[in-house]
Amino acid sequence: MKRVAFASSLLVGLVAGLMMILGMTQVNAAQSQLIFITAPSVVDVKGHFLDDNLATDLAPTGSIGKLLYLNKAVRWEVDPALIEEVQLMSKGYTLIDGTPGLGQEVATAFLARISSLAGIGAVDAMVYANPSEYWVLHLTPHERNYLFTVSTTRLATLLHQNVGAATEYVSKEYFHLSRMNEIDIRDGYNTIQRSAIYMAPADLDTTRLSLIRLFNRQMSSTHRDALLIDLSESLSLLNTKIRLAPGRFTVTSSSQKLPITVINDFPGSAKINLVINSLNEKIIVGETDEVLLAGKSKVQVMVPIKVLTSGASSFSVVMHNSKGDQIGDPQIYPLSLKVISPVATWITTGAAITLFFAALLQSLRRIRRRQKG
Repeated sequence: MKRVAFASSLLVGLVAGLMMILGMTQVNAAQSQLIFITAPSVVDVKGHFLDDNLATDLAPTGSIGKLLYLNKAVRWEVDPALIEEVQLMSKGYTLIDGTPGLGQEVATAFLARISSLAGIGAVDAMVYANPSEYWVLHLTPHERNYLFTVSTTRLATLLHQNVGAATEYVSKEYFHLSRMNEIDIRDGYNTIQRSAIYMAPADLDTTRLSLIRLFNRQMSSTHRDALLIDLSESLSLLNTKIRLAPGRFTVTSSSQKLPITVINDFPGSAKINLVINSLNEKIIVGETDEVLLAGKSKVQVMVPIKVLTSGASSFSVVMHNSKGDQIGDPQIYPLSLKVISPVATWITTGAAITLFFAALLQSLRRIRRRQKG
């Protein structure tokens, strides 16, 4: 009985001790100070840095680097966009003017320190690029929840460590964007939406996140304009991934099928509908079936036309995806019509018959006049 009582007392003591430890851990976690490791993006789509100020900021005495060496209860919330740019620095980099960057060693040391903090479970992910939640919802509404998942996954992959999940936006408020910035961002977002189903997943993630970088409140308007111009140029190339090859044709028969080529440079397959219209009344253009394009392929489509009269003509072709959205740029195909159409033949034949009967009638009248005379 004494042994049982002792064992019971020991068990109660152990449970109480464990509860006390857990309680202290929760209190310590609640009392930990949150330190945010983030900075506005300074890298364009091609991987060039707009300036080299980040190298100074990452040093142990810099505005960001010194935050990794605080001697108190701290949890670090880390921006995966910043870590991506620091990794670029650690491999050697150039500035946009071609000057070599000077922060390679500093970047390498910074990454080592962040990884060690993640290794002891002290790092959580921030939402990628620390964007304003206001502008995410206002201009790219479908990205809000996606950013939580992709931010956590990206940071863990970059650091090769488990990290705490991103759960909320640190920056939530409105800040001023120029009207032109808004228009360009909306256009870019629409381009990404139209192309998303054809893109490789990794490329799609990178492209979507490049747009999100622009919503960082701390980014200067000069840097934002530069990065937006660069991104817009890159996104414009998406419009040419699925395209119509140019061409011109000489038509020598009244009914003919003309070959046009549709090209898909995306890795994913695409279903395309062609909207074809004649641009004058000299031809009639028929419809074509839906075009199925495998990834990285080209297909020839036969466009039926009927010629009504000779001369110069043309027809336009516009591509639409399965949702009805226009993709790519319209293409105009010039035509040289060197054929006498059935209509023209009928008119010419009719005129000849009329002249024949008119001449015959005149001859008969002359014969009658002679007979009467």
